[in-house]
Amino acid sequence: MTPVWTPVTDRVFVTTVEPHAVNVGLIVGDSAAMLVDSGNTAEQGAELLASANERAGVPVTHVIVTHDHGDHSGGVAGMEGVTSIAHENLKAFEPTRGFSMAVAVDLGDQRVEMVNFGDAHTRSDVIVFVPGERVIFAGDLLEQGGDPQVDETTSLSNWPTVLDGVLGASQDETRFVPGHGTVVDRDFAFIQRAEIAMLYSQTEMMIQQGTRLEDAATATEWPFTAETLAVALPKAYAELAAKGIEPKRQLPILGL
Repeated sequence: MTPVWTPVTDRVFVTTVEPHAVNVGLIVGDSAAMLVDSGNTAEQGAELLASANERAGVPVTHVIVTHDHGDHSGGVAGMEGVTSIAHENLKAFEPTRGFSMAVAVDLGDQRVEMVNFGDAHTRSDVIVFVPGERVIFAGDLLEQGGDPQVDETTSLSNWPTVLDGVLGASQDETRFVPGHGTVVDRDFAFIQRAEIAMLYSQTEMMIQQGTRLEDAATATEWPFTAETLAVALPKAYAELAAKGIEPKRQLPILGL
């Protein structure tokens, strides 16, 4: 299926590829262009590259991968002749250019800045800033139309801090491209940041009150589905246990 590129601005576009409804971005400069994420497979990556070259009108010279998951990184294998950029912790493939904290690329009167603020959704999250267009590609640090996803590499404690860094570098007019779903505004990003922070802070409070993991999902109102909580709450309990924060054993009250 030929990708359909929807404008975010005059020089930033997004398309969505299946089967996981992943957003792929296209940033266009005067002399070159860059893809943000690559789709699932080598075949899909090749199709995206060909389509992006046609849409951009200048050569696509770079692809930046926002994190390690295969639905975002798998297409790089089909993007021959393109410089791939990713965080040094990314293990899905060997990028042409790895970095630890920040890197920038000039596409010709279009500067693109890529930053890692630490572990969050994964250990290899990269935020892509396009300051001249007031657009930020957040990868799966933000999700629209579904819950943020948690896996064994997630840092629930640091995820809100990472989003603080992203939000601090944004403006009221900034548009955010999430890893999945439609383009969102700054208010949406603030709200989702608060919801993610709740997972960790509310879990810590419940643990201090003696709530055990098996009771946590129903102990309070959560802004997430039961399916998300089934993965996220064990992760939150594990992170807190690693810091020595665990539910105290409730001793029976003995009668006199």
